[in-house]
Amino acid sequence: NLLLVKTLEGEIAVGQVSAVSLSLTRPDSPQDILLGRLGTRQDDLQSSLYEGLVDGFGQYTRSSWPEKAKSLQQLKSFATLEQAQLKGWLATRPATDRFGGLLDGPTFEASGFFQASKLDGRWYLVTPEGHAFFSLGVNAVSAAHSKTYVEGREAMFTSLPAEADPLAVFYGSADNRSDNGANRGRAFDHGRWYDFYNANRQRLHGSAELPAWRQLSLDRLQAWGFNTLGNWSDPGFAGNQRVPYTMPLSIRGDFASIQTGQDWWGGMPDPFDPRFAMAAERAIAIASRDLRDDPWLIGYFADNELSWAAPGTDAHARYALAYATLRLTTDVPAKRAFLKQLRDKYRNQNGISKAWGIDLQAWELMEDPGFEAPLPDPEHPQIEKDLQDFLRLYADTYFKTIAEALKWHAPNQLLLGGRFALVTPEAVASCAQYCDVLSFNFYTRSPQSGYDWSLLRQLDKPVLVSEFHFGSRDRGPFWGGVSEVYREEDRGPAYANFLVESLKEPQIVGVHWFQYIDQPVSGRLLDGENGHLGLIGITDLPFSGFVEGVRKANLALSAKWLQAAGTDKPTAVQGGN
Repeated sequence: NLLLVKTLEGEIAVGQVSAVSLSLTRPDSPQDILLGRLGTRQDDLQSSLYEGLVDGFGQYTRSSWPEKAKSLQQLKSFATLEQAQLKGWLATRPATDRFGGLLDGPTFEASGFFQASKLDGRWYLVTPEGHAFFSLGVNAVSAAHSKTYVEGREAMFTSLPAEADPLAVFYGSADNRSDNGANRGRAFDHGRWYDFYNANRQRLHGSAELPAWRQLSLDRLQAWGFNTLGNWSDPGFAGNQRVPYTMPLSIRGDFASIQTGQDWWGGMPDPFDPRFAMAAERAIAIASRDLRDDPWLIGYFADNELSWAAPGTDAHARYALAYATLRLTTDVPAKRAFLKQLRDKYRNQNGISKAWGIDLQAWELMEDPGFEAPLPDPEHPQIEKDLQDFLRLYADTYFKTIAEALKWHAPNQLLLGGRFALVTPEAVASCAQYCDVLSFNFYTRSPQSGYDWSLLRQLDKPVLVSEFHFGSRDRGPFWGGVSEVYREEDRGPAYANFLVESLKEPQIVGVHWFQYIDQPVSGRLLDGENGHLGLIGITDLPFSGFVEGVRKANLALSAKWLQAAGTDKPTAVQGGN
């Protein structure tokens, strides 16, 4: 194997290379590295290594696996076998209420909509008919996320269709250039793209129309034991009346934002800016316009993976949002809100100088751009207290704005939290106050490794794992995901273990897998991710071994859930929230 350099500053003089260092980032087990011949070469290796890397189906050409299609005839035979399997599995589905609630589990007062309720120390989602519901979901059940840029690297692909080819309809163009952390340093982030996934659907079925695809996707989810369409799924599933679903609230507008140093998807929205409240109102009104009376809609997520903190464990990372705010100018509403909070507490520069252990000659100096607040200091505990108070005020303003707008426009559906990734205790506590459910994206082997559960138990709110996955690198795409296992055969057991560990936390009311389809081997448009994370591949066929393991774990869950709750039969009836 050849290991290519991913980033390079300046130029390498081959004759001057005297040493090479290899390292692994945070290995979770002892590692052995076997090295063969090590040396330097002057010739261009990159072109030959990347040439013809992706075949006409969008598959990696350098290796094989059981589900890899070598011909259209083989692809169609695989699809025929899957249809027979789905028919059998659907015929033997366990009995539930029409929303997927347990008929032999705890019962609650039926409200006509999904709710969250607590019984005998355990939290539950409750179906509109009043039955306990553990949300087993899949994210990004969508045929729109599989495009990949081909312009400027056409040699990577062995068989892109010519303009006169009927499959040329799956070309398009886009521009994903941005300064977000997810896009920095990308070489291919705009131009012409190709959609191998929908081209393969056209090959297989003679059509890439969405109604038939939605029908097949719903069949798969139900046959595999899932009961929820997770975030980022096709909006056309709304009203399907077969599988409950969730919806995102993506709040966009010309309001101020704050850069914390993470900014993976962009700066933090400034909730003190009146334009944020207007944008939230507009986004929620549009998202709920035709759905507010749909009992199949579980609820809405508030944005996604906002940068409440920066990467790292030090104070700069923990309080990145507060420090970044104080560096700004006073035309930023969040800075004015922070200064007002401090001035209301300390009155003048003498008060804050004493509390923070600094010599602030004039209050106006804090208003200057670039003001650098001191780091937390045990001798001056008010520094950390003030940073925490601002982070709580920030989060309260954000979540209260969204909660009040959603209560007005969609009073029947749940607010499912902020899909936390990098987060602070203040943001979580605020979310618990204003949202019906806390949601976290946990890319860990178990939910317990994703956050401090002692804090969550104190808050006593239902928790939804809104993203998790386990990927490997032996099915084509080069990336094994955020939570990687060694090989494909390890994905199913890892999934099953995550479900079992979830039942140990009485607050967890569901877990959602990310995602439905593998990412393109040459990277998705959004940020270039190319992970083997899917239940199905780019050819629209399931990874059979993994899917069978997932189905087995899903179908076994209800009995284990009742056992974890300490009951095999309904024990009480309790009203919802």
